[in-house]
Amino acid sequence: MSTRCKFQRKLKKWLWAFAFTPLFLQGEEIEPAPVQKKKILVLCSNGGNGHNAAAGALKTILDARYDFKVVYPIDELEIFGVKSGEGVYNLALRNGWTRSVNVVSRYVAPKIFRGYKKKIENLIKNHIEEQKPDLVISVIPFINYPASEAARKANIPYLIITTDNDLQTFVHGLQGVCHTNFKVVVGTHLWCTSEMLYQRNIPDKVIERIGLPVRPDFLVKKDPKALREEYKIPAHKPVILVMIGGAGGDAAYEYAKTLGGVQLGVHLIVCAGRNEEMAQNLRKLKLNPSNSMTVMEFTDKIPELMTMADLIITKPGTLSTTESLVMQLPILMDCTTPVISWEQANIDLIKSYGVGDFIKDFDEVELQVRPYLYDSELRHQIQQAYQKMPANRFNESITSIIDEMCAPKTKIPLCGAQTIP
Repeated sequence: MSTRCKFQRKLKKWLWAFAFTPLFLQGEEIEPAPVQKKKILVLCSNGGNGHNAAAGALKTILDARYDFKVVYPIDELEIFGVKSGEGVYNLALRNGWTRSVNVVSRYVAPKIFRGYKKKIENLIKNHIEEQKPDLVISVIPFINYPASEAARKANIPYLIITTDNDLQTFVHGLQGVCHTNFKVVVGTHLWCTSEMLYQRNIPDKVIERIGLPVRPDFLVKKDPKALREEYKIPAHKPVILVMIGGAGGDAAYEYAKTLGGVQLGVHLIVCAGRNEEMAQNLRKLKLNPSNSMTVMEFTDKIPELMTMADLIITKPGTLSTTESLVMQLPILMDCTTPVISWEQANIDLIKSYGVGDFIKDFDEVELQVRPYLYDSELRHQIQQAYQKMPANRFNESITSIIDEMCAPKTKIPLCGAQTIP
């Protein structure tokens, strides 16, 4: 057989195989190429619990679609040659130095951050260059003008997700923002949210009123009867959840002592946080025979505890307020000590909705608690109030907002230099 004939025969075989290859491939499952996730750079803070909780909720909601890198820019700042004051802030909260916190946050911190604008911008710029994100999200106050400038100059969208209902610390410097792909997520229509943004020339079209971040497991229906059996809580007793901060404030002990010592016929769940000494002291309390108590040290099972509760006594922090509202609990807020200035909005919020009140004096605790447990008309009014209250739509709405901001757009133009007071 000639060389030419051999070549023609081989060529026919290859053409035959090539022609029928698509038919064979149709019968096989071909693994799709992995989708490249877009990246989000999250600016977070260790001051208090709310910022980390917001970042955690975001990651849980969006993890299947986006990669996350969480950084702590305020903690990276060296102010007057020392590390930032987040540790001092947390120490002040644990020790009840509320008046000092109010003075510093209102008069001292804004001046300090104003003086560090350029350093903050460069710090965020370095993170952007290193991480190459498709979106920058801030869940922290004070630094958003310089941080948004770093994002604008890198042609990266910038989203502020507020973690307070009073935005006095979040609006610092925002009158200078000129980023064209910029939005702010807020929780309510209170004066101290939208109006503060309007005063800084933030247009209504960039304000998203969808609610504040909340862990998805707060939205999952649970069986209170099954949980009571699991936690060995009497089925016939109303449950009061006492939750005064993750560190387990001393006020929790006072509430347990006051309520546990009178004839109420209740079961108390008292959260001691990481305060082991207080947990031991709580277990030594002598209770009225009609009452019983569970002492909870640090736990991430707050959604379960709230499911079992008929009433919550908590501090007026935004995180616990948001969680309580999502769980539709009657709320009594602890105001036996001075309140952090931006948390007053949470007290105003629950009162305006008609779902709770505040406690100023331990001597009045029993009188205030009884109606919230045993007055059927009051409890019905609160249920009706929750039906009329705007739902928290954060978890169902945030993905579409982020998708839209991350969609390809034309290059973001530079704006003229501005002097920020």
